[in-house]
This record gives sequence, structure tokens and C-alpha cells, in this order.
Amino acid sequence: MENNDPFMSAPDNLPGLNDVDNPAIQEDREALLNSFLGRLAANEESFNTELSPVTNDSLETLSIEDYPALPVPTHLEKKLAELQRITSSIEMKETVINSIDKSNYSKYKVNYGAVLNPAQLAAVVVTDKPVLVIAGAGSGKTRVIVHRVSYLIEKGVEPEAILLLTFTRKASKEMLDRVATLLHDKKVGNVSGGTFHSFANHVLRKYANLINLPTNFTIIDTADSEDVIDLIRTELKFNIKDKRFPRKGRLQEIISYSRNIQCSIRDIVEKDYTGLIDFIPDIELILAGYTRYKQMSRILDFDDLMEVLNNSLKKYPRFRDIMQNAFQYIMVDEFQDTNAVQNEIVQQLAGKHRRIMVVGDDSQSIYAFRGADYENILRFPQVYPDCVVIKIEENYRSNQNILDFTNNIITNAKIGYKKKLFTQIKNQHIPVLHRVYGQDDEAVFIVDRICELIEQGISLSQIAVLNRADWHNKFIQLELSKRNIPYVVVGGFKFNERMHVKDIVAFLRLTFNPSDAVSWHRVLKYIGGIGQVTATTLIGTIQQSDDYFSFEAFRQRKFYNELFAMGTMLSKASKPEYNLTQKIEIIRNYYAPILKSREDDYLDRMQDVDVLIELSKKYETLDKFLSDFALDPPSKRIADQTTPLINEGEEKGKITISTVHSAKGLEWYAVFVPHSLEGLFPSNRAKNIEEMEEERRLFYVACSRAKEELYITMPRNVYSYDAFFHKPSRFLAEVEKGKYVLGE
Repeated sequence: MENNDPFMSAPDNLPGLNDVDNPAIQEDREALLNSFLGRLAANEESFNTELSPVTNDSLETLSIEDYPALPVPTHLEKKLAELQRITSSIEMKETVINSIDKSNYSKYKVNYGAVLNPAQLAAVVVTDKPVLVIAGAGSGKTRVIVHRVSYLIEKGVEPEAILLLTFTRKASKEMLDRVATLLHDKKVGNVSGGTFHSFANHVLRKYANLINLPTNFTIIDTADSEDVIDLIRTELKFNIKDKRFPRKGRLQEIISYSRNIQCSIRDIVEKDYTGLIDFIPDIELILAGYTRYKQMSRILDFDDLMEVLNNSLKKYPRFRDIMQNAFQYIMVDEFQDTNAVQNEIVQQLAGKHRRIMVVGDDSQSIYAFRGADYENILRFPQVYPDCVVIKIEENYRSNQNILDFTNNIITNAKIGYKKKLFTQIKNQHIPVLHRVYGQDDEAVFIVDRICELIEQGISLSQIAVLNRADWHNKFIQLELSKRNIPYVVVGGFKFNERMHVKDIVAFLRLTFNPSDAVSWHRVLKYIGGIGQVTATTLIGTIQQSDDYFSFEAFRQRKFYNELFAMGTMLSKASKPEYNLTQKIEIIRNYYAPILKSREDDYLDRMQDVDVLIELSKKYETLDKFLSDFALDPPSKRIADQTTPLINEGEEKGKITISTVHSAKGLEWYAVFVPHSLEGLFPSNRAKNIEEMEEERRLFYVACSRAKEELYITMPRNVYSYDAFFHKPSRFLAEVEKGKYVLGE
């Protein structure tokens, strides 16, 4: 039979195919093979020569001169020069630290002069003017805020007149709990505040009628926001217009970022997303549709909470007066993490009394990707020329050797407040720099050292591996798994992101805000015969109806019976005689058969619903539960990586593997920073000096998490799909040689 497969047939005259034992043919083949391998070797040498300039990459003789300087565009050069002038000017200000008499504070319940160092005391007791507190890493900024709140209350300030804004609910609660412990006074709980978003939600609901806002608005999270954008994208046929058209996640990212830094879509795309320039008008149209969709559905996303509060303070003088009179003393934690909108909110709230204190560290400003603006903290003296600037430089976390190392990193920063941290901790561990051959060798070195720490009695929970990017830890995870050492990867799915949990919450949101189109789209998909087009029609009818859960207009449709059953359940769950827990139980009874028909592991998933019911028992009102669930969801995470089991009683806790961004504010006995190669840490995405300075701050944050032992490691080289990395991080080249030791 004739064989027409070109891969299975060959010309009969091709040498050697039918005579593989012929010695001459064999010699020819060996010659061809040697020639082929020689060309490969030559290519590899040429490749390495091209990618490896004749510069030093040895840790022993590392020099910053071996690294190319980054471009500084004219506009950036002017801005940096201005910021340098502002930060330098504070050094000329007369310090208040040494002028405060500690003995004046012994008459209070808390002897502030005895329990605080001089810089901390100054930050606590200067209360009648704007105050900027530059609190270095590990210098006790939480202690300062706690004692300042306590001091104000002891001076007779009503707790309700104090506003404390933080970036996590946990931080706010911890601070106020500590104040209550100090003063033995339950009135401390009346201090206003929380996170920026929770504060905005509270005052917007309280004064909704005053600022023309519906009182029953619901809040959507980032995932819901992406889904709405995707719905509009699909309705406008952009999903089939061009394969290069950005997906929902990228669109949400661009839209949110533009709002946080108060720039147009065009400005953002032309600067950071040049490949999408042709789609700018389309993205602007999607933004317009997204805005209108939210208004019709009475929903706000996270950015809306900030924008609506900011705009309402500007637009409604009566509302602004109420806010300014209510909060006479304002404190903002982690001020370096505020964005442009949050900064404006703070300035407006403090506009009348000007008794504002902001606390932060410009050296730890690492969230530019989500709109945080390091300029806010640097320009504070420009906004408030009469402000008092207090630098807190005594560190209570790390030994002096680690501080000497991290001080070297940040001293070379081109912008920022100059500070030099010191400590009374005398332990002698010196930071270790260690270079190995490959990524697997790096993992072996790190896990070997972790095993030694375990033998020394260090708890696993006191050890962390901090990465610039998630993929930098893959070999380390494999090595930990191989040795059966437990670890947790910070990340994975949050409790509130699980499909079945979001379903229950969507039903619950509809009982509070029946116009919530996002929730309707989520739940209607469970009814057969209702696609996206039909769902849109249904939702339009619902939003125009006086009886939201009656679907008589659709009685003739095949899906009516299922729709009727859903409407009956929602109508029942909406009744005021049922408390929050009972409402969720009504929803659960309806939802359980749906989940059972769709998921094999529905019993496990229903356990999550039971957790939701338990959480609900702590709340008196539905709106408070929904707001907290959106703004400060349950923090328990499911690691999406293997977490090996160990015998009970052997070791306690788990190694933490985390990105540096997720590790800010935390600390460990020992910290490992892997893949510290130029192009990886700092990232090769840093194209100018401003972006490189953010990378520097990120490296500083990683290293300053260590209390006793710090290890900076790197392979000899790393290949990626589009690059070759082989030089140690430029930040290491700037550290004085005596500030670290080389690993063996």
C-alpha cells in the first residue's frame, strides 16, 4: 500500500537510511553531529557575549558603576528637584523634640513622659497644629497613635471629636482596644474612624438625603466591578471587534487607576498601556456606560466611595461644615499609601481646625500600582507650611546590623526624608548575601538554613520568604514540599471570593437593594432559559417596577415557574420580621438544591454557608453586614499551593511565603529575599528613576521585615521567555562591604 505521509517516507537515494551499519556513513554522521554541536556552542557563546556586557557581577567586587544610569525626563527632573527642596527644608525647621519636658506628663493616668521616647512623646503631645510624623520601620508608630488618642481624651477631648483613619479595620480596632486598656474607659469606642472606605460608607449612608444619594446603595467588590465592565464590553460588541481588545480585568485596572490618581483614560493609556492607544475612545465609552449602569442599579464600587465623599465635601457646604465640626482632631495612619482622592478628603476634613496629624514613612511607599502617591507625604509641609515635623528613628524590631544594612539601602534614595534608624538591640547577626549556581540550588540553600533555624528552636511562624514576584518562589515551594516542611502561600482565594459565598451574598443584597443589577445577573443565571439578553430585559423591568419580586409580565415564558420560586424566596427574605441570620437561612434553603445539582462537593461548600450564618450572628443590621463583607471581608484565605502536613507537636506554625507587597507591616525572626538579580529585584519594568526608586523602597521594605536574621540570595543567572538575568541587584552594589557577609 502506498504511503503518502511525508513524515513516514523518504527518497530511496538518501544516504544511510537503508544501511545504518555502514562505517563510512556512520563517520559522516558523527562529523555532521560535531559540526551541529559546534555551531550550537558558538551560538551560545555569542548569545552570552551579547547579553553579558563586560562588567563585573561578582559579589566580592560589586560596584554601582557597573550599572547603567536610568533616564530622567525633563518634567521628572523638575519634580524631583522640587521634592528634594521640600524634604531638605524640614531639616532647617526648629525641632520640638528636645523642648518638651517629660516631667509635665506624670499627672495623667498614663505617664507619657516615662513610657515614650522623646520623639514619640513629641508626636503625642503636639496637638494644636498640623503634625507630620515620619516613623521609620519598626519605630513604634502604632504606639504613638494609641498614646495620642489616649492623651487627647485625658485632656478632655470628646472621643466622638477624634477621627482616626487607617488602611485596615484590624489596625483601627487594635489601636482603640489598646487605648481602652490604657485608660480603662469604654468611651474610647466612640472614637470615629476605621478604614477610609468604611468611614466613607458610614457618613454617606448617614447623610445620604443631604447629598442626594439613595440610602440603600450596595457596594460591589473588584470582581463584581470587572463583571459589570465585561457585560458592557459584550453589549457594545467589543468582545468580537478585535482579539487584541483588553479583557475585563485590564479594563477595570485602567479605569480604577485613572480615578485614583485623577487622570484621564487617555493619559493613563498613553503613559502605561501604549499597546492600547487605538482603543482609547472605546475604553472611554465603556467607562461612561459603567458609570451609568451603577447609577441605575444604586451600586457603588470601592472607588465611588472615595469619589462621592470627596465630591460631596466640595459640592455641599452644609455637609462639609457638619464633617469639619464633628471631627476636630484628625489622625491618618500610613499616609504614604494615600492616593490623590484620599489626600483631598483629608485636607477638606481638616480645613477648619487644622488639627491634623499624619503618620507614615515615605521609604515604605510601595503601592503606586494601585494609585498611592508618595508625593502626598513629601508635600505635606508644602500644604501646611506651619506644620511640625517629627522623625522617629529608634527602632524596636531589628538588630543594629540589619539596620545598618537597610539604612545603606535607603540613604541612596534620590528623594525622601533622610533618616537613620538605630536600636538598643545588641544581637550580632549580620545580613548574609549568598549566590548559587541555579534556582534549585538557591532553594536548597534557603531550606537548609530553615532546617538549621528549626533545630535552634525558631518557630516556623517566625520565618518568611519574601518575593518581588510570585514565580520567584516556585523552586522553594518544591523544596519545602520535598522535605515535608509546612508553609502557607499568602494569596489564593479569599472566603468572600468563593462562588457559592458570592451567590448567597448576591441574594442577600437583593433583599436590601432590589435594583442591584450585578446581583440579579449573578442569580438569574441559575434559571434555565435565561441568558444574558433575557436577563438584561428582566432587570430593566424589575428596576421600573413597584413590586420588585413579582414577575407577572413573564408568566407566559417557560422559565416563569423557576423565576416565581426565586421571587417568592426573595420576597420572604425581605420581610422586616426576619433578622439577618434568618434571612440567610431562608436563602440557604432555596439555594442548597441548586448547588447540589451543580457541584459534586456541595456538602463542603455548604459548610462555608454555615460559616456565613455564624458570621451574621454578630450583626444587628443587614446594611452593616453587607458593607463590612464588601469592605473588610473575612480574612481567612485558602492557599492555592500544597501545604504538607507534619506530625502534631513537632513544629508549630508554617513558613510564610509572600510577595513583599503583602508583607508590609509584618515582621519575622528570619527573612529570606530570593532572586535578588538586576531585572528581577529591581524589576526590569522600572524604566525611569522614579519607578526605580519605588523598587528601592520595595527592597527596603523586604529587608526591614527581619528582626534577627536576613538572607539575600540569588542564582548565577535566570532565563525568562524574553530576557536573561545575571547581575546581582543594583541595591546591593550600594551597600558598604562591611554591612554584610558572604554566604558559604
